[in-house]
Amino acid sequence: MDSVNFDLFDLQDLDDLAFADDYVDDITSMELPMNWENVYEEDVRTQGVYAESISDALLLSLANLGVVDIEYIAAVTGEDYKTVISELKGAIYQNPLTWNESFYKGWESAEEYLSGNLRRKLREAQNANKKYNGYFEDNIRALKNVLPPVVSAEDIYITIGSPWVPNDVMDDFVKYILKVNTYCGIRHDEVTGTWEVPGKSAFFYGRSIEARHTYGTDKMAALEILEKTLNMKTVAVYDEVESKTSKNGKKKVVNKAETVLALEKQQKLIQTFQSWVWTDEKRRKRLEQIFEEKFSSVRRRIFDGSFLKFPTMNPDIRLYSYQKDAVARILFSANTLLAHDVGSGKTFIMAVAGMELKRMGISSKNLYVVPNNIVGQWNAIFKKLYPQARILCVEPKNFTPAKRKEVLKRIQNESFDAIIMAYSCFEQIPLSNDFYVEELLCEKEEINAIENDYNKRTSKLLRKKEKIEQKLKELHTLDDPEDLICFDRLGITRLFVDEAHNYKNLPIDTKINKVSGISAGGSKKCKDMLDKVHYVQKQNNGGGVVMATGTPITNSITDIYVMQQYLQSGELKLLDLQSFDSWVGMFGERTTEFEIDVDTSSYRLATRFSKFHNLPELTVLLSAIADFHQVDPSAGIPETDGYEDSLVPKTQEFQEYLNDISERVDMIRKGYVNRCDDNMLKVTTDGRKAALDLRLAVPEASFTFRSKVAYCAEDVYDIYRKTSEQRSTQLVFCDSSTPKNDFNLYDELKRLLVDMGVPEQEIAFVHSASTEAQRTKLFEEVRNGNIRILIGSTFKLGMGVNVQDKLVAIHHLDVPWRPADMVQREGRILRQGNENEKVYIYRYITEGSFDAYSWQLLETKQRFISDLLSGSIEARSGSDIDNAVLDYAEVKALAVGNPLIKERVEVANELSRYYALQCKTVERHIRLEQELAELPDKIAKQETLIEQYRKDLEDYKELRREYNKDERKAVREKLYEAIREHILASKEKSLMDYQGFRIVLPANLILKEAYVYLDRNGRHKVEIGNSQVGGLIRIDNYLEGLTDEVKKTKEVLEKLLNRQVSARREVLNREDYADKITEMKNRLEKLDEQLGVERNE
Repeated sequence: MDSVNFDLFDLQDLDDLAFADDYVDDITSMELPMNWENVYEEDVRTQGVYAESISDALLLSLANLGVVDIEYIAAVTGEDYKTVISELKGAIYQNPLTWNESFYKGWESAEEYLSGNLRRKLREAQNANKKYNGYFEDNIRALKNVLPPVVSAEDIYITIGSPWVPNDVMDDFVKYILKVNTYCGIRHDEVTGTWEVPGKSAFFYGRSIEARHTYGTDKMAALEILEKTLNMKTVAVYDEVESKTSKNGKKKVVNKAETVLALEKQQKLIQTFQSWVWTDEKRRKRLEQIFEEKFSSVRRRIFDGSFLKFPTMNPDIRLYSYQKDAVARILFSANTLLAHDVGSGKTFIMAVAGMELKRMGISSKNLYVVPNNIVGQWNAIFKKLYPQARILCVEPKNFTPAKRKEVLKRIQNESFDAIIMAYSCFEQIPLSNDFYVEELLCEKEEINAIENDYNKRTSKLLRKKEKIEQKLKELHTLDDPEDLICFDRLGITRLFVDEAHNYKNLPIDTKINKVSGISAGGSKKCKDMLDKVHYVQKQNNGGGVVMATGTPITNSITDIYVMQQYLQSGELKLLDLQSFDSWVGMFGERTTEFEIDVDTSSYRLATRFSKFHNLPELTVLLSAIADFHQVDPSAGIPETDGYEDSLVPKTQEFQEYLNDISERVDMIRKGYVNRCDDNMLKVTTDGRKAALDLRLAVPEASFTFRSKVAYCAEDVYDIYRKTSEQRSTQLVFCDSSTPKNDFNLYDELKRLLVDMGVPEQEIAFVHSASTEAQRTKLFEEVRNGNIRILIGSTFKLGMGVNVQDKLVAIHHLDVPWRPADMVQREGRILRQGNENEKVYIYRYITEGSFDAYSWQLLETKQRFISDLLSGSIEARSGSDIDNAVLDYAEVKALAVGNPLIKERVEVANELSRYYALQCKTVERHIRLEQELAELPDKIAKQETLIEQYRKDLEDYKELRREYNKDERKAVREKLYEAIREHILASKEKSLMDYQGFRIVLPANLILKEAYVYLDRNGRHKVEIGNSQVGGLIRIDNYLEGLTDEVKKTKEVLEKLLNRQVSARREVLNREDYADKITEMKNRLEKLDEQLGVERNE
């Protein structure tokens, strides 16, 4: 302190300040007490473990403990703590939140520390740096260096209901639209995601021109519309009419005209807000800062598992690099969504990760929850990987009520390497009342923390608290039976869930209504899974769960929220996105329109997620849990040349049908036809049917060989004949026209194949196997090649079907509805375990139909999903994936054969490709910059090493002398005896001088891999074996070869320098696809304008 104002401090204050400074100096000095002992000196985990360098020891620490442990690194290198930390600076950083004022605690790898929310970490580092007199300066410098660029206001999607917008901003907006000077009191609580707008019905706010005409209607005032919009509620105006079916004789029906007007006013409110909110410079900067602090300063962590060795795994098995990286993610992160493509070996990853967690002492009891029909398959794979593993398989047959208690006691009391449990058994194990009481108390505490804040005290929050208190009263009256063994008493420390898409139907507490696919109730089994996931996470500081699925996104991007509820609920709370409504307010855009109710043929309001926004922030947030991998031939997946497209020429009859389609579209668009009778959904469905087979849309049409089914039959028969010797098999997928008494394509295809000469008994429909036993037998027949052609739908023949052994081709007779369906179909053949090196995927496309365009849309949507999951998306907005209904412009263009449709799809594909390339370039750039930052230290160390080795060589030439026979014998014996006495010693031992060098015995030495250090100017490691005679000879040979050692160190330096030059050049000449992206975006906009298509890919 340079100067002190004594008027402000008394002497005690000064004493306290001096003491504080002394205390900080003491804890940051990196000095240990004289009698300090390393905790690993007697630890079995360091016995026989040694590292040549501190950097190697860091990898050993990560591989054996799963963390950066300075004491462990010191123990296996023989170095002191200060040297270890100094040597690893830049590769490790000390976390201010976990160091506990101990200079050797709380260290993390650079990959871990310099990822996640960097603004949050920077703030923590700056606060700690101030408190501890500059101790965390390195953290601040490193964090600033990797901060992502700031997102400007123009690129931020903001809307009414964005949960990160402060209440007072919404108050100011009310003043703006109603032209009033005072208004305050909008409330928003992050627990339920509820907004409340006071004064909605007040005369002053509810009767003005602005409230009833500019931004509202006579039936619904502006503030009512505003509150509904804030809460994601559907805006609808109802009339009360008489009803004979209701108790009070009245019911509410939608007033279509008034609702359409209210929806228009809602859009006007949203558009006005989106333009107004950025007009004030002070408000703009404030909102940009909030957005950056919460969402746009997150950096994705890249996991590298190349250093992992898996010492207890079957040595004959090798994991692919992407599998090692996935194991690393599971080991070094809290929770994982294993979103690898179908057939890429997720079972191997989870089994190995579980065993590594046990070996490291991180987990003691791993539970694998898998579909009922693959428990045996899991057990076989586990035994293949770990033949000595002790595994307990829990299946329905051994988990009957009579046997259940015995099985649960075994899980509770015995030690297993893995417990593999069927879904149905898992669902039969309850959680205790104590667990639910604790959960409710936590929820209540969360509400207590904010309920006294007026700005957050919403009526829904208070109602939620009342419900919690009521539930607690009920639970306090209940007791678990004394002999009941509950899930939370089994001691499970890690939970792995296979095929996790089966648990997507979570109950969602939302005010959003009339949205397709959103269920407030959910399913009991999914709620049970969520509760058990939360229990495991509570035992593991928020982590401990792995969920695996090849199709994490099936129906809508909102599927991401469900997975985040399971695996990222803590992070969502930190961002105030824990409620579904808040999540939608951040990422989703809804549209509400009238559509036809198929069941009643009447109008109904339907709300859909038309677009999703702030996608880079969503994908980076998701990347904290999602490990994504697409299959490739290098990973044991059969090779394929892409799609074999079979183009079916259109017939005159089909062209006439297309003309009819075109006329129907014109009639619908002009409003000449009642939408109960015809609409775009019917047009799309009829068009798909006709493209599949005209007889499905026009029953009186006749068979023609210019049809998909005929072309498919020819291709299937051709492959059948060519692969008869190998008895290869084929699958045919068709989701429309499944087996029934009327005309259907299953029977038609079978008829054509039999006529061509395929024996009837070698063709099967998956629909004919109605029980699990029948399905098992059918699939075994396919695997053996007895049934060579299997026909089925995606639902019955897709997910969880393993018949790949002899599978040489699959055929898409129709176009799947969803990207997930395409993935599941092709996942049957593109998977490990297929004996064919090359396979074929056929698509059948009717010329001039919706087929080609539908396939392109499907591929574009799948790329969108892949980009989201892989963290490589750069587009800030995109359409949802569930819309399968074509719009007017698309159908019209397809019906008349507009070539611009084809060009548009190609341009959209190119744009997607350039986005992916740009993202990969940025990722590579980050890696190179990190390497460039580390290279100067490596080069300097290597130059020092060269100089040390050069001096050692000169000294050896000068000091070298001949030892006589007796002297050599004495040296040999002393060395041999010293090594035997030094086995597993915790500290180095300086033994004796020899040829001018000091012989040093390393710590943690084991006899079968004995080595010594020769110290002079530098340190040289010499392996000496375990024989008495050979040790000294090896030392002599090494010293005689010092010239070669100097040469080797110079070669290493040359490689480092060349690497530095190359990396600098690559960083300076970084490829940039920004211009191409802009060009493609502009072209796409022009094409959309020409086609009249409103779609944001």
